[in-house]
Amino acid sequence: MDENKQNKKGGIGGYLFGGIFLLVGLAVMFFVAVVPIGKYMESGSWARVPATVLSSKLNSHRSDGSTTYSVSGSYRYRFRGVDYTSSQISQYSGSDNFGDYWQQLYGLIDTARRNNRTVSAWVNPDAPHEAYLDRTFRWGSVIFGFAFGGVFALVGGGVMFLMRRGSKEAELVSETGFYSSQEKSGHWFLVGFGAIFILLPSPAYLEVWKEVSRGDYMILMVLLFPLVGAGIAFAGWKMRQNYRFFGPTPLAMDPEPGQAGGQVGGEIHLGRAVPEDASLTVWLSCIRCYYSGSGKDRKTRESVLWQTSQRAYCSPRQNGTDIQFCFDAPADQPGTREREPGISGRQDWIRWRVAVEGQLAGRDLKRTWEIPVVAGSGTSRFQLPESHVMADRRERELEAVESASEQIHVEQTGQGLYLESRAGRNLGMKLGMLLFGGIFAGVGTGLFIAAASEGFMLYFMGSIFGLIGYAIVFSTVYTLARGLQVWIRGSEVKVVRRWLGIAIYRREGRLLRAEQLVLKSGMSSTSNGRKTEYMTLQADVDGKTLRLAEGIKGREVGEALREAVLRALRLV
Repeated sequence: MDENKQNKKGGIGGYLFGGIFLLVGLAVMFFVAVVPIGKYMESGSWARVPATVLSSKLNSHRSDGSTTYSVSGSYRYRFRGVDYTSSQISQYSGSDNFGDYWQQLYGLIDTARRNNRTVSAWVNPDAPHEAYLDRTFRWGSVIFGFAFGGVFALVGGGVMFLMRRGSKEAELVSETGFYSSQEKSGHWFLVGFGAIFILLPSPAYLEVWKEVSRGDYMILMVLLFPLVGAGIAFAGWKMRQNYRFFGPTPLAMDPEPGQAGGQVGGEIHLGRAVPEDASLTVWLSCIRCYYSGSGKDRKTRESVLWQTSQRAYCSPRQNGTDIQFCFDAPADQPGTREREPGISGRQDWIRWRVAVEGQLAGRDLKRTWEIPVVAGSGTSRFQLPESHVMADRRERELEAVESASEQIHVEQTGQGLYLESRAGRNLGMKLGMLLFGGIFAGVGTGLFIAAASEGFMLYFMGSIFGLIGYAIVFSTVYTLARGLQVWIRGSEVKVVRRWLGIAIYRREGRLLRAEQLVLKSGMSSTSNGRKTEYMTLQADVDGKTLRLAEGIKGREVGEALREAVLRALRLV
């Protein structure tokens, strides 16, 4: 009940937020673009009479690093024998910096005032007190009104669409029992985001040729926005085409909700036939979501708590293919949206996600679903055939063994078993850490240098950044250049640690039982929603720990390497 109340409040807040943005956007389009267009068309039939400028002033307003302008003043004119005075200089109100419109207008009327010359005024014949000195149609202002207001309206409408879609999804699940994939409407967000990139700087497009003719070629940088926006919108269009190719892909669950401590199973209908040689993979992930930062820097981040996969079991149907899956979910994983104590007051929540990935008919298939999971021991009616499960297991074991032999050199010699963890492995991950650490170290060094003139606080901040950065850099350089050689002869284990090829220490021990060989998880990384663990194979020998292999990419690969070592030593 508490969660339903929170969801209801969140829904009202979402509609309120979106509605405000939508109304603001529509108001900007109306008052900044539509109203001036209406005034311009209406004043086209007004009478044109001479007018004397009484006063003129160019106003400038400085805010947020930019300067906007407006013109104020007064003038006198005669219409049908009656004298009138007006302060309405232009049909545009407010101040802006679209081009040099206000500067030119001020120059025109101020010159006329100083030289005692008359200028033309447009007078409404039905209401002679209403007049303008200038009725220029400003394309820049109109485009800005439609573009800026359109961006706000797009954001507001998008938020309201999201809220409406979420409520419709809940209704759809309750009525039909089917879950829609997250890709159902993702393409529209890309199209909308691309439109924002194109529209936002649109008033500057009119100034490009003028500024280039003056030698200011930096204005050409503004053309990057429509190019990037067009690329994003094109990606959204491609996503839409891909979505239509494979169809809606509804997911039916059993049990519903899934059971953490039991099984999570389901069936996905794909609107395409799947060839026998196609390789589709189903993933199940338990994900912890949390907020980081505060204010405008607040972001939602994800951390994979647990993840597994299996080869999809495909059953052909008349109108496509049904993809079935069935996972054993561990009981120690939390259920969907279960709240956990946050760090530093941050609020955490849990999502369970099903994903299907693979290649089909030359296209990438990737669909994801958010599903409910609770603690329980229920089983699924979507039990996969034993032959499929065994074939999938054998295939994974074979892939793991091949990957293990590629990562760790294992050789059976006449004298025993030789293992080598070569230096320079997992290069991409370590170069990324070097870059990350280098940025922190550079910032820390810069702050430390600036502290000489700026004060003590920069010494403190520079020390923190520097310690973190240099620690990451030095540790990464060490792990990048280190190697490990292991010889196992009978029950004797000999380990040599090398750095840049130089032996830095040696250790020895006796390996007598399978229980002594342990697989430990070290660091992990997450990319595109896929968690990769880096494992260490170690032996507990004579009260000390000896590393036999390290930096093994993937838990399954580490387990395959452990089994291979145990078989070679005849301990299984």
